[in-house]
Amino acid sequence: MSENQLNNFKPTIFFLLRFGLIYGIGSIIYAFYIAHHDPKPDPFTDIIATQLAGALRISGSDISLTEIPDEPLVQVIFNGNYNVSIFEGCNGIAVMILFMAFVVAFRGWNNPKALWFIPMGIVAIHLWNLLRLSLLIHINEKYDNLFHFYHKYFFTAIIYLFVLLLWVIWVNMQKSSTEKTPA
Repeated sequence: MSENQLNNFKPTIFFLLRFGLIYGIGSIIYAFYIAHHDPKPDPFTDIIATQLAGALRISGSDISLTEIPDEPLVQVIFNGNYNVSIFEGCNGIAVMILFMAFVVAFRGWNNPKALWFIPMGIVAIHLWNLLRLSLLIHINEKYDNLFHFYHKYFFTAIIYLFVLLLWVIWVNMQKSSTEKTPA
């Protein structure tokens, strides 16, 4: 590969390096956060479970939460029956780290738009995650044979497509702001 060809790929290579570094550091910090709370559920997973229970109670559902001693999960008791367990992987933080890593790696270091776009994206991911958990509880109650498919594949694809859509919005915002900048 010639030096000129390498120069053409420099922005992409630097983006990938920044993204990998930010995502890696965020994931390592998150792993230490989870390990610090082990064997109990981490506080954010507790918050997600509590918010989920509150939202389902508003809709008229009978729901309660139970923590198992020395287990990093919160059990959801829905309509008097055990329904699902909420682990740290259910709280959406890993997806939020992925989202933030992309935004910061793609012109977000000193970008004032990132100051509102990142929190807005995190809130949107959080709300989607609460909806996902709520739907999974209903699916597990009525169609328990479909739970694994929806949990493992369907909602995973949907959340990553949602994050991809947020990334496309971010890239288009950056593209439109550079087009408006006079030379």
